[in-house]
Amino acid sequence: RANCECGYSVKGGGTYTDAFEADFLRLTDISNNGDWKISSWPEDQKPYPLSYEKQNVIANPITGSSGQSANGADPGLQLVVRGPTQEGSHVGAAEVMTSRRDMHYGSYRAAIKYSEEPGTCGSMFWYKNETQEIDVELLSYQDTKSSSTAPVNYVLHAKGPAGWAAPQLPFHPSDGYHEYRYDWSPGKVSFYADGQYIQDLTEGVPEASGSILLNHWSNGDPYWSQGPPVRDVVMTVAYVKAYFNTSSDSLQARSQCVNPTAKNAVCQVEDQSGPVSPGQDTNYLTKQGANNSQPQPQSTSNNLHSATSLGSSGPVASDGAVAKQVSPDATCGAVTDG
Repeated sequence: RANCECGYSVKGGGTYTDAFEADFLRLTDISNNGDWKISSWPEDQKPYPLSYEKQNVIANPITGSSGQSANGADPGLQLVVRGPTQEGSHVGAAEVMTSRRDMHYGSYRAAIKYSEEPGTCGSMFWYKNETQEIDVELLSYQDTKSSSTAPVNYVLHAKGPAGWAAPQLPFHPSDGYHEYRYDWSPGKVSFYADGQYIQDLTEGVPEASGSILLNHWSNGDPYWSQGPPVRDVVMTVAYVKAYFNTSSDSLQARSQCVNPTAKNAVCQVEDQSGPVSPGQDTNYLTKQGANNSQPQPQSTSNNLHSATSLGSSGPVASDGAVAKQVSPDATCGAVTDG
């Protein structure tokens, strides 16, 4: 049996059935990687319309032992907002989403370096539909060097009142790669930054299963993204990691857990501590993460390890989640089934 056959244990968060890991520092081609879909569609926003375009999603892996990237910029997956934009023209934006839509309660993390160039919104978020969403959003105009901290926007959408908070981060999002994380359980989402607990939200907590998305955009809204930027702006993602329970009936049926007390049957998920260095030995628990530089076949399920009924927040029945195109209504959440 493979390691982690009985799940993935998150400190203080229980044990989860599935893992999804993406090492963007070594990914050479996302367009042919079955784990991800690139959004490509226009959106009629005001005052500037958007255009999510595949050319704005760029794989920029580390190419040698020195840490140099393929195009010389910060290594990782680049999500580019184009600038300048003529009045009335579409603002070029970028978005990717996982092929998997069965992601439920669990621990979700991404290491991201944002830009300090004002006028964009960058986000890592989980999404099922307009009433089932978890957002971690950074507005670049808020990252000013006049203060030692910068705010992050946490937004939850579910039936009933939304959850929202804008606490201060203990760093500037543009000064390097930082890990943004949320642990989602029934009735509560706990947020972290570089492994440091920030706060909980208990209103607007989703209940369904969905997908992970990353996006970077601007529509010139003076109350949100501002902009659009006067030049190209890049948000760079080093990795995505998720340890969660699946809602897929077929994956639940593929239980591989024989002896949960055996050595390495349950794998411990390491917490990030401090900023993320592109040269650090990042711990991946799946072959999917370790081999992410190789294109993967198109699939709706790419987990390597699966078990059932683990943790207090066990799997739920599949609800046929289908992502659909929506507008970024004062949040960074705009997705398509592209």
